[in-house]
Amino acid sequence: MPSENQDLPKNQTPNSPKLPVPSDILLSLVALPMLGGLVVAKAAAEFVASIGVESEEVFRGSRLPVLNFPQSQE
Repeated sequence: MPSENQDLPKNQTPNSPKLPVPSDILLSLVALPMLGGLVVAKAAAEFVASIGVESEEVFRGSRLPVLNFPQSQE
């Protein structure tokens, strides 16, 4: 009984796609933007957290002006 895979070259598997660039090079090219995205996301999260802390300072009352209310005369 003949097999379907007998006509394939020895270094090729039956379902392997023909890529013009090896997959390890593609993986290394994708790794740098991925790591850059993670660094940018971490910096953005720290920036948003610092804005949150500063906005709490405004509402705490230490930096609000003192309002002089007129005294009622009785």
